[in-house]
Amino acid sequence: MQNFLSVYSKIQNPTIEMVLFTFLLSFLLSTLVAFTYDKTTVRTFRATNFLQSLILCSMVSTMVLQAIGDNVASGLAMLGALNIIQFRTALRNPRDSVFIFASLGSGIACGLYGFFIAIIGITLFCFIAFLIRFTPFHIGHHAIWKLKIIGDEITRLSEDFEQAMNEYCHNWEQDSVLYETKENTREYTFTILFHDDSRQQDFLKALEFMNMAILSLKKQAEK
Repeated sequence: MQNFLSVYSKIQNPTIEMVLFTFLLSFLLSTLVAFTYDKTTVRTFRATNFLQSLILCSMVSTMVLQAIGDNVASGLAMLGALNIIQFRTALRNPRDSVFIFASLGSGIACGLYGFFIAIIGITLFCFIAFLIRFTPFHIGHHAIWKLKIIGDEITRLSEDFEQAMNEYCHNWEQDSVLYETKENTREYTFTILFHDDSRQQDFLKALEFMNMAILSLKKQAEK
């Protein structure tokens, strides 16, 4: 196998069988990246079909690199084409971008016939991702919640509100606020992460004690 890959990396005009082998290896490595992402990501705001995108982007990068080869003119033309296309998909979790780069990297390595680099690199990447999954660097087994409440500006900025959020929530951030000028109220939306999911009722009672109307508390993601 090692001799085959070494000879393959030096061929300028690969056969159909070799091209199929390159795409197959790219598919297997990107599938491993997608599997690792799915098993090591406890909670995240995933875009629709994100796992499929991890697999397919590797295949596309393999095709592009094989088509360009050592042709500098084709490479510049490809850069111009990519500059025209603007990808506006927002990824809220930087970790998602890392996995996209890992999938693209495996496709690029396969497209350049760097099979050993692709295999060893993706294997180490997935191993470390699983290793981090069981270390303190991992956030934990809590769900992400979306909280909607109605209050006023004074309540929002009060020390009691800040203290309650910090007491019950491991992390929280305000997503949006809607103003109701007629009723002089404001609807706030928060993304929160509880210290302990079993203390939800105590948290809600604390907000109600501050005369805040709770519209909803919905679970966004959970493993």
